[in-house]
Amino acid sequence: MMLDFLAENNLCGQAILRIVSCGNAIIAELLRLSEFIPAVFRLKDRADQQKYGEIIFDFSYFKGQELWESKLEAKPELQDLDEEFRENNIEIVTRFYLAFQSVHKYIVDLNRYLDDLNGGIYIQQTLETVLLNEDGKQLLCEALYLYGVMLLVIDHKIEGEVRERMLVSYYRYSAARSSADSNMDDICKLLRGTGYSSQPGAKRPPNYPESYFQRVPVNEAFISMVIGRLRSDDIYNQVSAYPLPEHRSTALANQAAMLYVILYFEPSILHTHQAKMREIVDKYFPDNWVISIYMGITVNLADAWEPYKAAKTALNNTLDLSNVREQASRYATVSERVHTQVQQFLKEGYLREEMVLDNIPRLLNCLRDCNVAIRWLMLHTADSACDPNNKRLRQIKDQILTDSRYNPRILFQLLLDTAQFEFILKEVQEFHQLESNLQVCQFLADTRKFLHQMIRTINIKEEVLITMQIVGDLSFAWQLIDSFTSIMQESIRLNPSMVTKLRATFLKLASALDLPLLRINQANSPDLLSVSQYYSGELVSYVRKVLQIIPESMFTSLLKIIKLQTHDIIEVPTRLDKDKLRDYAQLGPRYEVAKLTHAISIFTEGILMMKTTLVGIIKVDPKQLLEDGVRKELVKRVAFALHRGLIFNPRAKPSELMPKLKELGATMDGFHRSFEYIQDYVSIYGLKIWQEEVSRIINYNVEQECNNFLRTKIQDWQSMYQSTHIPIPKFTPVDESMTFIGRLCREILRITDPKMTCYIDQLNTWYDMKTHQEVTSSRLFSEIQTTLGTFGLNGLDRLLCFMIVKELQNFLSMFQKIILRDRSVQDTLKTLMKAVSPLRSIVANSNKIYLSAIAKTQKIWTPYLEAIMKVGQMQILRQQIANELNYSCRFDSKHLTAALENLNKALLADIEAHYQDPSLPYPKEDNTLLYEITAYLEAAGIHNPLNKIYITTKRLPYFPVVNFVFLIAQLPKLQYNKSLGMVCRKPADPVDWPPLVLGLLTLLKQFHSRYTEQFLALIGQFIRSTVEQCTSQKIPEMPADVVGALLFLEDYVRYTRLPRRVAEAHVPNFILDEFRTVL
Repeated sequence: MMLDFLAENNLCGQAILRIVSCGNAIIAELLRLSEFIPAVFRLKDRADQQKYGEIIFDFSYFKGQELWESKLEAKPELQDLDEEFRENNIEIVTRFYLAFQSVHKYIVDLNRYLDDLNGGIYIQQTLETVLLNEDGKQLLCEALYLYGVMLLVIDHKIEGEVRERMLVSYYRYSAARSSADSNMDDICKLLRGTGYSSQPGAKRPPNYPESYFQRVPVNEAFISMVIGRLRSDDIYNQVSAYPLPEHRSTALANQAAMLYVILYFEPSILHTHQAKMREIVDKYFPDNWVISIYMGITVNLADAWEPYKAAKTALNNTLDLSNVREQASRYATVSERVHTQVQQFLKEGYLREEMVLDNIPRLLNCLRDCNVAIRWLMLHTADSACDPNNKRLRQIKDQILTDSRYNPRILFQLLLDTAQFEFILKEVQEFHQLESNLQVCQFLADTRKFLHQMIRTINIKEEVLITMQIVGDLSFAWQLIDSFTSIMQESIRLNPSMVTKLRATFLKLASALDLPLLRINQANSPDLLSVSQYYSGELVSYVRKVLQIIPESMFTSLLKIIKLQTHDIIEVPTRLDKDKLRDYAQLGPRYEVAKLTHAISIFTEGILMMKTTLVGIIKVDPKQLLEDGVRKELVKRVAFALHRGLIFNPRAKPSELMPKLKELGATMDGFHRSFEYIQDYVSIYGLKIWQEEVSRIINYNVEQECNNFLRTKIQDWQSMYQSTHIPIPKFTPVDESMTFIGRLCREILRITDPKMTCYIDQLNTWYDMKTHQEVTSSRLFSEIQTTLGTFGLNGLDRLLCFMIVKELQNFLSMFQKIILRDRSVQDTLKTLMKAVSPLRSIVANSNKIYLSAIAKTQKIWTPYLEAIMKVGQMQILRQQIANELNYSCRFDSKHLTAALENLNKALLADIEAHYQDPSLPYPKEDNTLLYEITAYLEAAGIHNPLNKIYITTKRLPYFPVVNFVFLIAQLPKLQYNKSLGMVCRKPADPVDWPPLVLGLLTLLKQFHSRYTEQFLALIGQFIRSTVEQCTSQKIPEMPADVVGALLFLEDYVRYTRLPRRVAEAHVPNFILDEFRTVL
């Protein structure tokens, strides 16, 4: 019954195996999540504190819940912010909560298992019998150890304050508070802040971590039995892999880490049990004091055991400077000796199969010495294990550095060579040789010799491989390896073929994955894939980080090539005189370009020599690595060029917009040309990569900029444009805009401001109102197209859409405030409506009625005019962008334009036909065709921004008449000019005609067409009545206001592309025909 504890039908074994498997998965999830903590929960910078300080609470919230909530309810803007914060963060907060909940569930499950074991639920099994079984003993020790690791990882990676704020947010935003079975209280008790901080130099809280470990009580008998086993037994039978006595502490290193963590569950041993602590130190820590507790998390016992009397005393012998000196000198000597041996073994042709089979013990001894020396030196010289503010630790570390003659480059070289050595040994022992030999062995003698060799191979193969796996474990360096990154990169830069050697080191690191995955695999847990993916992904990211030096170096050479190509080398004309040939040859610069190009192709060769490698469960293809690396470097540099190139000084006269765009255009062109030049030498599709990455950078920046206008923001991890392997860098905003695209847009809006400039429609040009100098024209958009491409223009267009929506929403709330809440304005409007009804009639004494309405509402028009003109200005810009996009689309891809136009016409015809006859087909609700084609049409400029519905609106009383009074109130500020149309009368009282017309038109478009009808009818009535009054009073010329109103009708019809009869319905056509001749 007890024999196979892990058999599927052994319920007792399966239950604890599931718990341990789950523990490893929880730690992976905590590590994964710790990289996604939203910065806002840290409340680090002042802006976050001011904005969110009143809606993000720590556990003090639970003391005065009603008070905090009533404060929130008292301020509507806070409630709004709270709701927005909830929408943006509930998903990630829930994920953290589930991870925290799983930690609590883990310890509850473990306690329940122990109760079941003691309560006799599992027949013939008790705690004692399980501890007698080898697997049972390992699993029980691991179960408690993993719980301790979880708590330490949480406190190290997710600060106490952040945990509390997340838990309170989850409590407030989710349904957890209402469900009775929620164990929210228990989770909060377990994970409340401990006062610990992982920042260097932070003081350790008293009784930490033992008081934290005791928040959920664990069976004391169980703890002491587990500690007893760990003290006395070699629970993993590791000593057999390390027969030499000086390797004993390395053999028991994993067990030592477990004991270190579990002792915190029974701190009395650390404090007072001197004999036990001496025994523990003599067995596990006689020659080492820096240990790795789980996947490279390191701890220095000299620091960790400082507060515990018995532990500190026991460790004194180990930390005695003479012992430190002895250990450091010993490892210095060992590492020098074995390094020479390994280099000897690695010589070409040395490790042949015969030689390996005859010298297995000697090779394994060398391998053990190498790995033990690497482990000791890496751990004891690590910066992470030594607090620089602790004088004693600094002293010990300095002693080690001196006595071990520590040189990180030499240590790294030893690691490289050892990894290479292991790799070759494993390859030699594989059976590759056998098949080829079998085909060749024609003679009996050969066969006999071969069989003899085969028996030898089979005898040693299995156990040697297992020993090599145990000895070669590098999980302790999972985090420490990062300190060697710069050395790796430097050596690759000097010798790109170094990559092939590094491959063996990466594979050696990958063996660290066995530790967390072993139990998950044994339990057949569904977590296997996600945990393997997490650790493999981390390792692959590290491989990418190291190898990124290759694209970086390539780009450094590329920049020199760009400089030579753009500044030094002159384009050779199609025809030239032969005496000028020497001038155009430019042998010096061309030789320089050839040299740099050669250097780039050498780098490429280096990475491609790496061969496809399986790192954990992720297949790493060097060609893909190279391409991703090139993309990453390109993205980094282009994003920086865009960020730096588009920063404007708003006080500059004239604006810096055009010069900066030209300069950025030259930079982008340089990147583009050099990329095109290099693609064949690097064997990548340059143009494809260029277009994909530049479009991704621009779209991502547009998305981030538009986040300002959205309640539910698109976070980086949700964005379809952001990527973990090829991240788009984020830069600190330099003004109110988040990104370069926002700065570009706001600079364009600033220089074409309708209060400062006058837009002449026929010339597509803006002029300064005061000086009449040209400010900018449609050339600006060609320049943006050249610099940022179609994606840039399209992104600008999208951003303007969001700005228009915001402006229109502001307008509606302003309309509510200044009109619907002002009694006197409403009375004026009522009187006016009474006087002008019915709208078909002519108003008697019209002049007086209209002027009285204008005079009584004069005070409300300033903000109204500003809002309307802003919308109009943005619509002009959108029209210009559409024109530029359409022009370049027809020019660069005429077939696409034709296809889009025809598809668009066909679709519209089908939809119209459906409305005539509903039995005809129409795109269904879930059909994305219309949505998708709209994106294409907008990118190709085949759309009219003026016909777009930006916001949904409700009915607004007085809306047509308000807009009518607003328009006739503005007409006196304008005058008609034969060549330019309507222009501003006095620059001191600025009104620009095109933005005014387009703004009103856009506004009316958002409402039911009934309103537009009524508005046009009021204008028609105004024209008819005023003309009638002039005729009866024998005034010969047409009043300026009537001319303005007629021009408005004309422009309205022209911009909306409606038939002229729309205007003729309200004004007799002879007036429309003749009014210009009278002027």
